[in-house]
Amino acid sequence: MVLSLKNELKQALLDGDYEQIAKRASNDKRTFGKLIALAYDKDGLLCWRAIEAMGAAAAAVSRTDQSKVRNVVQRILWSAREESGGMGWSAPELLAEIVIAAPQQFADIPPIIVSLHSEDEEKVFLKGVLRAIGRMGEAGITDIAGSEEIVRNSLRHHDPAVRGLAIWAAARSRISAVDVISAMTSDNQELTIYQNGELVRRSLGDLAREALAA
Repeated sequence: MVLSLKNELKQALLDGDYEQIAKRASNDKRTFGKLIALAYDKDGLLCWRAIEAMGAAAAAVSRTDQSKVRNVVQRILWSAREESGGMGWSAPELLAEIVIAAPQQFADIPPIIVSLHSEDEEKVFLKGVLRAIGRMGEAGITDIAGSEEIVRNSLRHHDPAVRGLAIWAAARSRISAVDVISAMTSDNQELTIYQNGELVRRSLGDLAREALAA
């Protein structure tokens, strides 16, 4: 049975076969659009693997056609704005994976990712921006204008999930906030976070102790 492109990508994501997705992206430009569509439901594992796979696809295609990936960046940014007719809920995370895949080619994008937070009155992108800051930090992309302020402010946010992501981002972005993070080492409130290919429950206390150890 021949699978549709969307179903083929879904199966590859479930299998964690990002190499197959990268090959498909090199041969079929529709792959990027399908990954964007699959990155909508953040409660599902498939969403996070689609976000991660965007990096593999971008890395493969940018080696031969940077303009194609640049068009994908513009599409994601457009989806994050109301004029698109819908919100691109995973725009910060998707863009971060593209930056990580080709940091020199897309060095202009990290400040734009961070700016999505300041442009967002409803703050629906806050968690995504924190996740993006942390992911880029893991790749050595730090000192992004505005990122430290966002992380520090988020460490005092009323939502424990935001605080948890801020701790996670601070630890990976060389943002020092020892006093605030130390105060959360006994906090048992939990959030769901994507790590090592899976969605896991972590307490703020665990994340805080991990950050301080790092």
